[in-house]
Amino acid sequence: MDKLSKRGFFDALQRLDNSDDEDDDSFENLLFSSRSSRNPGPSAAPVPASPGPASLQRSNTEPLALPAVGLRQIPHTGNPRSFVETTGTMPLIKAAGPPAKKRKTDNLKILPENRQIFKGLSFFFLPNNDIAPSRRLRIQRAREYGAQWAREWTESITHVIVDKGLLYQDLLTHVKAENLPARIAVVNESYPSDCIRFRTVLSTLQVRFRVKGTPVDTDNLEPTMTAEPVLADSLPLKPSRRARQKSPETSQSNCETALIESPFPKLAVSQPAPETEHDAITRERDSLDDVIDEAKAANHLPLDALDSSDEESHAEETDGESSEREDAPKKKQREPLGENKTGQSWMQGFACMQKFDPNAKSDNPNSRTIEILQQMLDYYTRTVDQWRTMAYRRVIAALRRQPQKVATRAQALALPGIGKRLADKIEEIVLTDRLRRLDHTNESPEDRMIQVFLGVYGAGLIQASKWVAQGYRSLDDLRDRAPLSKNQRIGVERYHDFAQRVPRKEVEEHGAIVRRAVQAVDKDMQVIITGSYRRGALDSGDIDLLITKPNASLDKIQSLMMNIVVPKLFDDGFLKVGLATSRHNHDASKWHGASALPGNVWRRIDLLFVPGAEFGAAILYFTGNDIFNRSMRLLARKKGMVLNQRGLYTDVLRSAGVKINPGRLLEARNERRIFAALGVPWRPPEYRIC
Repeated sequence: MDKLSKRGFFDALQRLDNSDDEDDDSFENLLFSSRSSRNPGPSAAPVPASPGPASLQRSNTEPLALPAVGLRQIPHTGNPRSFVETTGTMPLIKAAGPPAKKRKTDNLKILPENRQIFKGLSFFFLPNNDIAPSRRLRIQRAREYGAQWAREWTESITHVIVDKGLLYQDLLTHVKAENLPARIAVVNESYPSDCIRFRTVLSTLQVRFRVKGTPVDTDNLEPTMTAEPVLADSLPLKPSRRARQKSPETSQSNCETALIESPFPKLAVSQPAPETEHDAITRERDSLDDVIDEAKAANHLPLDALDSSDEESHAEETDGESSEREDAPKKKQREPLGENKTGQSWMQGFACMQKFDPNAKSDNPNSRTIEILQQMLDYYTRTVDQWRTMAYRRVIAALRRQPQKVATRAQALALPGIGKRLADKIEEIVLTDRLRRLDHTNESPEDRMIQVFLGVYGAGLIQASKWVAQGYRSLDDLRDRAPLSKNQRIGVERYHDFAQRVPRKEVEEHGAIVRRAVQAVDKDMQVIITGSYRRGALDSGDIDLLITKPNASLDKIQSLMMNIVVPKLFDDGFLKVGLATSRHNHDASKWHGASALPGNVWRRIDLLFVPGAEFGAAILYFTGNDIFNRSMRLLARKKGMVLNQRGLYTDVLRSAGVKINPGRLLEARNERRIFAALGVPWRPPEYRIC
């Protein structure tokens, strides 16, 4: 057989790429697989083997980068694709110049024209970017099925796809219009996936696709299609219990369902019997409906790589133990750890058992790796991604304890609490002195603006994203045009004050002012600065003051503070504003607000009211850090106890992980005795940095 010419080689490559589209129709293959095996049609006939030009077969693994060599052909076995043209890969280095950089692709696979159900349609997304992984996947799938992604507002737009949580008014604000032309359909985010699911362009008038606030034309409004596609030989749907109670005399024949036309060939959708007036009342959709619909519509789509977590498992918080590797066999269910467990070697893996030396950071051989990982930690902290935040804090703590440089993936995997993805990142940092994932965290103006809005007190990730989608591009925009709550307006006006770190000396001055005011009312009251200050930090994000009195109840302390001390501090001009007052936050009353020294900027301050009987457990909790606290609580759980901000309890009964009884209070007043009861060596606050 003749060898492939150069042009023939590239034509074969093109045919190979086009063949990938055949694998995309997993939804139809799933529906027809069982039927086609019984009733094979013309498409099931075997393809006759015929000699022809050589073709290529894609390898399951990426070929090695070898110099180009001549073509060698494996003999033909009857199937046109059962032989492979093997070649060396194309040279990666040109005749002169640096190695060619691999271009990043978006994995977009345009389907054949006969399957492009969105051909001729132009979609505008709100927000109109692909920052969010779920929105990126919707945009990619819509383009694969023929839609054009309109990146700017133009007259050619046919559909506007609005994210969940946004209103029709948000769209009008974004496009700066009073209303939209009737030719433009405004639908929610589930519309493209449902069209792909049914392989047809569905009506945009269905109630389930309506965006809240969209003007409704009741004459043309269509009901939501709730029937699921079934095979033609499926049994009729069983009537609901409510329908049977309404019409107990209904015969089997009346329960038969009519078949209506379906977008699928050889499929039918069952039409239920007419509903009674009571049944016709439709309930309001909730978040569970949205999750179910999105899961059904995307069950045949590939997972997005950026949507996966950087740690191995989010199901259960582990501490001091390596997360389960993907390639490791499943571990047997652990036996309860109690007094019958000989020795205490099993406890050594917990973070609270590790001795942290605050003076050992300066000459750490992994300091550069820790610096870059800390930037990723800061990013995930701003985006309120608590699982990735915990993963990065664990890996940073593990690297701080290493006396030697961790340079390879294998070395990183050997450390407790580090999974494959984080190990890859460590190796990338050591080899390149950078992290590509970090470079992409602020790659768009919208993402950078979200980071700014996250610094507004009272605003979370959802609110910050909504502000960006509504067209606000600066703090001035929020101040002048956005409808803000009282706390959000204070957060915008004092944005730069609250964003500054509070020096240690200034924290002490704030604490001294509150202590004088409290002890002027009751000299037995105690005011203790907790949080990062107690752990020895040089600066803090805010000021946490724990206020207690021996043998005093929570109600007594709170009454004294809220009725006498706090009003007096407002009168003195020290307290500037109250942001929140919680009667019972973690079973300790808490007052949030802002304070300022004369002529200085505003600072965030929290007053924590704790009864004397719970002082030891409370100061342990409010000192932190959070990883150390989690480690102590997990160790207590392994010993059949419960540790929280109220105390350490023993003889706790659980069934299937659920606490049946609260147990017996073992210790709550003294912090050191809680350590001793758990068998943990005493760790001064400055050694509780994990």
